[in-house]
This record gives sequence, structure tokens and C-alpha cells, in this order.
Amino acid sequence: MTTYPLGSPAARAVAARSSAGAWPADPRRPQPTVSTEEYEARKTAIAPYSQGSFSGPPTVEVSGPTTQSPEGGLKPLAQSPSLGAAAVSPIASAPSISWQGIQLASEISPASPDLAVGPTDAVMVVNSTIAAFTKAGALKTQVDLYTWFAPFLTTLCPNGGCLIFDPWIRYDQLHGRYLFLAASRDGNFQHSYLLLSVSNGASFDSGWKMWALNAGLEGSTPTGLWADSWRLGFDGLAVYLSGNMFDTLGRFQTAKIRLIKKSELYNPTTAALHYADLANLNNFNSTPADSIVPAHQRGKPAAVNAAMLVNSTTLSKDLSGNPMPANFLTVWQINEPTAMFPTATRCTIGSLLPYVYPARAPQLGSFSHIDAGDSRTLKAIYRNGFLYTARDSGYSDAATTITFDLVNTSSMTLVSQGRLMNSNSFYPAFDVPATTPSGTPFPTSNVIAGTTTAADGSLTYPSISMLKAGESPYVLYPDPEPWGDYFGGAVDPVTGGLWTSGEYGKTTSLWGTWVGYFPWTPTGIFTDVGLNPFFTDYINVLATWQVTLGCTSTQYCPTDPVSRGQLAAFIIRSLYGDNFTYTTTPYFTDVPPTYPFFSYIQKLRDLGITQGCTPTTFCPGNGVTRGEAAVLIVRGKMSAAFGDNFSYPTTQVFTDVPPNSQQFPFVQKLFELGITSGCTPTLFCVNNTLTRQEMAVFIVRAFLN
Repeated sequence: MTTYPLGSPAARAVAARSSAGAWPADPRRPQPTVSTEEYEARKTAIAPYSQGSFSGPPTVEVSGPTTQSPEGGLKPLAQSPSLGAAAVSPIASAPSISWQGIQLASEISPASPDLAVGPTDAVMVVNSTIAAFTKAGALKTQVDLYTWFAPFLTTLCPNGGCLIFDPWIRYDQLHGRYLFLAASRDGNFQHSYLLLSVSNGASFDSGWKMWALNAGLEGSTPTGLWADSWRLGFDGLAVYLSGNMFDTLGRFQTAKIRLIKKSELYNPTTAALHYADLANLNNFNSTPADSIVPAHQRGKPAAVNAAMLVNSTTLSKDLSGNPMPANFLTVWQINEPTAMFPTATRCTIGSLLPYVYPARAPQLGSFSHIDAGDSRTLKAIYRNGFLYTARDSGYSDAATTITFDLVNTSSMTLVSQGRLMNSNSFYPAFDVPATTPSGTPFPTSNVIAGTTTAADGSLTYPSISMLKAGESPYVLYPDPEPWGDYFGGAVDPVTGGLWTSGEYGKTTSLWGTWVGYFPWTPTGIFTDVGLNPFFTDYINVLATWQVTLGCTSTQYCPTDPVSRGQLAAFIIRSLYGDNFTYTTTPYFTDVPPTYPFFSYIQKLRDLGITQGCTPTTFCPGNGVTRGEAAVLIVRGKMSAAFGDNFSYPTTQVFTDVPPNSQQFPFVQKLFELGITSGCTPTLFCVNNTLTRQEMAVFIVRAFLN
């Protein structure tokens, strides 16, 4: 492991990292980190292994770590110990709803569609446009990116020639905000900015605050470089931006990480953002790291603030400078992200199947191929001690495919890999629902991606697997066709399933986009929860994560009331699991150390989530009202970053929770985040005792999705 300081730029060895050959001036097309000549050489080397048809339908091969090492040349080693397909099927095999996404009568290519989903909206972006839809697919708003960022255009491009590209959008389910990132560059490469938009609340219509951050600075030092392929992720404390930097000739120079505190970014009174930069990052073998992707943190938000980013490599070479397969990932762990001078620790994840660039994918009805890009990591999700990644890759037995990696972040070791076999596939639409038990591979059968392979293994038009068939070959440019940088994937924060988006060949010169929702499929646990299907899924997810063990070994007792002591246990287990420190001296006279929920109640008090029912007692056996539960759950979700100073809708939602109620801000926030819709359309039933089945819905939506 190697630790890097943040905030002070190191000297850059430009000549050592520069590549001969410039790339197209329009960075909306994928921008590789190697020269034109080397890129073509790598694609040529893997091309003989490309296939136009397969003997069977696409399948996912799940395998363990391999002890094989890369060899010289470009032919990758193919096999590792097979684990077969895991039994977990976290989402349904077909979408329950799907609809046409952004559709433009335009030749802006590639689309690079991405998707974020909040409590009420599905927000989609492509390389030219941002649009908000209802979850039923009705278009609410569509804005081109130049209009969206109009207040900044004179700053971004004072001499004209503005390009805005690489849109990337996420919904921060931890704190209820949309985060929208794009990059910009002027026509003469003199100005490059990261454009960051943050919603004021959990809906698209809540309003947005926007920032233009000079990408060409490291700290306060100008570098003369421009940004490409930037991504964002987050944990409970910070938002992480990362991407590649190029010189004015289009030659890759360095990857960079930019760190922003949530407490500042999400504060509506913030006038100027402060950030720390980390650049000149190397993999363990001294090759420059590139295309680093920040992790999106899900589940148990307080157990660990992930602060993780990851990259595969597109630059591996042997001692003679010849391209060679790579068999590792690099994970970057940010230490103390809110400190004045945070650092990053590099961890190398070895024992991967040696991989190379994917081959270009043939498409039906055309001699023009779809370019699947290089071998960069495209998605990274952190959940409960495990890092899930999805990346494009090439192998001799799967020349154009997707690889999924599962990393145990406690030991920083590879647990398993999954490869999509019998398919020409690229750009996974990926996220990890709460129906994926801790440390199990996902996906095993549910793979949504760009592809030119039909379900029977035959060649087809460029399409979206399991979602939308292609309608035509796509031939806008001379061979090969760029097909973007990514597809979209997002867990629904309310219903828990997986939303996906991607592009497909619509006509020979136009792409279309499509969106689909795949419901979650929780594993049944208890014998007494099937009478009300609405609650059943949430109860089963709660049991999957051992937040509840039931009222007996086989029953959950869904309609029983929840006590204050039980709710303390549910909240703390959802935040931390059962491994946490707490004050051992009792706070409350009615909660001695022998009390079954003592540690949870102590932790609740340590965090400032509760002061008790009186200054000296907690009343652990008392039932919890829905209003009291709203206060405790919202504090558990928001207090680490905001305390009680969180934003909420001020227009009254429920008639039985007026603005003068002490519980008003918490119930309003619970509603805004999609955690509750009330007991009726107009009532919250604030004084009703919370039942165990209602509690399951609140807890899963608040902490586990």
C-alpha cells in the first residue's frame, strides 16, 4: 500500500506520460488514454477472437481468484476456477415497466446515457440534454445542456467554441439530493471546467445550485490541462469527483481526484466551494492510473464511510514497452476525507483474469462495428464492506464482454468475478439492490448492457440486453461507431428495484434511448408475512441484512407494536450492524447494562438521536408513535452531516402534522425522501403506534436501499 497526500500538486513528468498522436477534437467521443496508433494496435490484436454468433444464449460465468500471471503479448489467459452461477437473483428477469427515454432528431453522437432515480423522478442525461420523467415515463422537463449551464458560458468559453460533454448523474439516497456532473472545454483548449449541479431537495423540481470548478487547477496551481471522462460518487461525508486530464494535443497526462465536503456542498448558504485535489497517481507497477471511478455508497451508511475509488488499467505494458494483459484493479481509499489535509492509500487487488481492451462488436446489416472503448472500470458500488465493479474487457474466449468484480474491502482481496459469456456486450447498466446479500456476486443472471447479440446468441442490431431490441444498424461515422462511455443504472430509493437506461440503434444515423425498471425479488424468510404483499418485501430485506431476527425463529409478528427499545436496535443495526463502540456507563436509569437493547440505546444517545423520554429515563418498553419514529429515523439518517439543520419542504403535507408541531420538520423530511406517503393521502396518523411491518418499510427506505 502507498499513501498519497491530498492538496499539494506534485511535479508532473509530462514527457513520460505523453502519448504520440492526437484524438478527435470533440471529446463527446470516447477519449482513450493511449495514442491513436496504440489504440488501433490493441484493437487489432484482440479482433481475431471476435465472434458474430455463439453456440448458445448469453450466460454469466462466476469464478474465483486466479493465481495465473500475465504473459507477454496481447493474448489473454481465459479460465479460472469456476464457481458456477450463484443462486441469488436480486431483481426480476424482465422489466415491469419500460419507456422511451430522451429522443432527439439530432446527430450528436455518442449518446452516453446515464440515469438517476429519486423518490418521484427519473432523471436522464445524454451528451446534449437533461430531462426529468415521471416513473411512468411521462416527460416533465427537457433542457439542453447549454441552456442548463447558461449562467457560466462566458466563464467557460470566453472565446466561444464551447463543448459540454460526459454528463453523469446520481441520486444521493443518503441525504436526498441529485448530483449532476458534466465537463466543458473551449475550442482552443485554454479553459476546462467541471460543472456540478446539486438539487436543493429530493425532487428534480426542488431547484438547483450550480458550480463551475476549474478543472485545470491542482489546488491553486494552473496545469494547462483539460478534463475528460469525469465521474462522481459519494459516501456519508463527502462527494468525490475523478477523471482524466489531457494536454492541448489530446495526450493523456494524469488522472485526478477532487474531494468536496458534503456539509459545504449541500449548504444553501455556501458561496465558494473548497476542495482538495490528488493527481499523478500510479498503479503498483508504476503505470499511471487512469479513468478512476468513485464508488456510490449504499446501505448501512454510518458503518463505514466508504471514501473509495477504483480503476482497472488501460496502460499495462511489458518491460519492452509492448501492451500486455493486466490482472489487477487499484482501489484508492481516502483517509479522513473531512480533514484539512486528507490522504489516499493505494491498494492493489490482484488475482484477476488477465484482461485487455475489448474487441469491436460486429452488428447485423453493416460492415461498421460498434466500438466498446478500452478496458476501464465503468461502475463502482460500495455496500456493507464490499466493493462491486463493472467494466468493459476482452479475453480470448470472450472478446467483447463485461466483467463484474467483487472485492472484500476489509482484506482488500478479490472474492469473485463474473463474465458475460456468449455475447458481444459493453457498457453495463449497473447498481446493487438491497436484495443482494452481503458479499454475494451480482449480477449472476440479470445483466443489462449494450449488446449486438440476441438472446439466442445470434448477431443483431445494437440494442440493450433484456430491455430494448435494436431497430437498425448504426452507421453515422466511418467504421467503427463510437457507442458512448456508459449506460445508466440506479436503485429505486422507495421500491428497491433496479432502473436502467441505454441507447439502441434506431436508424442508420440516429440512436434511441430506453428506460426500464426491474423489480427486486427478496428472499422469503418468515412464515407469517405473506398476507400483505406490500410489507412482505421490506420485511424480507430487513431480515436479509439481519436488522431483525423476527419475534420467533420463523415469525416476524408484522402487526405487533414497536417499542422504543426495539426501534433503537433497528436504527443502530441499520446504520452500523452489530459491530460498534458505545458508552458503557448507562445514560438512563431504566436501561441498565443487562437490558437486551442496552448497547443500541446507548449508541442512539451517543449520536444525539435521542435525549430520552425524560432527562433520566428512556422508557424502552413504551410503544413508539409514528411521529416519534419520524424524529428518530430522520435524525439517524441526517445527523452525521447536518444535525437537525436539514432542509425540508415547508408546505404542509399532512393535515394532522401542522407547522407548529415539533415533529413537523421530521415528518416533512420523511415524506420528501419517499420514506412515507402517510397512512392516507392527507394524514400521517402521527399519534398511532408504529407496527413492525410499518417500521420495516421506514427502515429499508431510510437506510438500506
